[in-house]
Amino acid sequence: MFLSRIQNLFTKEKIPFAVVGGYAVAIHGVARGTFDVDIITEISEENFLKIESALKSIGMNSLLPVGAKDLFLNLGTYQKEKHLVAWNFVNPKRFRDCLDIIITEDVRNYKTFFAETDFGPLSVISLDGLIQMKSKTGRLQDVEDVQALKRLNS
Repeated sequence: MFLSRIQNLFTKEKIPFAVVGGYAVAIHGVARGTFDVDIITEISEENFLKIESALKSIGMNSLLPVGAKDLFLNLGTYQKEKHLVAWNFVNPKRFRDCLDIIITEDVRNYKTFFAETDFGPLSVISLDGLIQMKSKTGRLQDVEDVQALKRLNS
């Protein structure tokens, strides 16, 4: 499974991350299908370089026309002028291997926990953090996710 490969790779390379998005919604108990894996990580040049190198080592390519260093150095500009929210990676030989790194949020600003999975402990954003993060976007899917996640607290 792709998610277990990311978990193993990021753990081996000491890349901090937490699962967010549809997988996190499902881990918290709301049935929801999703195609890609969404994560947050530490926003730093060193970490971006480690991520780029690690993902290239397993055949993943960035969909951005810039490298990790340029992305980090111009992150504010890309977010403001290009409305860039995620750094997307895909494996051209396995299109289902799709990873979105949310670059508007830093994992250090959220509580996380380790969820037990079939492939071992997986770092996941807390329920409150997931609700907070998804409440910022205004996307229809995120609004629906927030409503469903809030019902878990009721």
